[in-house]
Amino acid sequence: MTNTTGNLGIELGTTLQLQFVGLKESAKTTLVGMERNSYLIARSPQISGIWTKLHKENHVIVRYLYEGMVYGFKCTLLGVIDEPFRLMLLSYPEHIETVNLRKQERVSCFLPAKLIKDSLDCAGVILDISAGGCNFFFDLSDREGLPDIKVGDEVKFFLHIGGSSGIKTVQATVRNLRSSGDRMTIGAQFQNVDIETFGNLETYISTVTRSKIYR
Repeated sequence: MTNTTGNLGIELGTTLQLQFVGLKESAKTTLVGMERNSYLIARSPQISGIWTKLHKENHVIVRYLYEGMVYGFKCTLLGVIDEPFRLMLLSYPEHIETVNLRKQERVSCFLPAKLIKDSLDCAGVILDISAGGCNFFFDLSDREGLPDIKVGDEVKFFLHIGGSSGIKTVQATVRNLRSSGDRMTIGAQFQNVDIETFGNLETYISTVTRSKIYR
């Protein structure tokens, strides 16, 4: 979905993920200022030697999260300020792409994961997932009674998303619970997903979707 620049959906202090066109490095930085319809000001990313590889008018892809939406746009590096603080000036975007995390495609999967809530520690699997949430399944046969968890509770998931490096931690809110015999399924909505993890989810879901098409 494309928005006009009148709905930038951003505020000072927002974390930005930058991908410099032509470079493998991506970087995180923070928005510290803007002049609407003219330019954005961000802190210079802390990547060793990156400024020896960049030059004025480098094209940049910017992505960030704001109120359950992922925003993305292309812009141009206008210049770098060295003193008294190292800052970078980016051109103001002409077009903005938005993705609603709550309306993302959901795919079936079988991802080992762990759910943590206070002292509760449940190992299980994620049976389906989207960029906005998942259904987590686990076995109750080795427990006495139902676990202390209810709709509205805040939980954390620890999981490895195919194609990403390391274990990701994702905060979530419990939206529904279903139990049958010695099994329970928890429907959860992700919260405050960092932009890197969102990218991993997006790539994984796209890969699963393509594999279904070509089966």
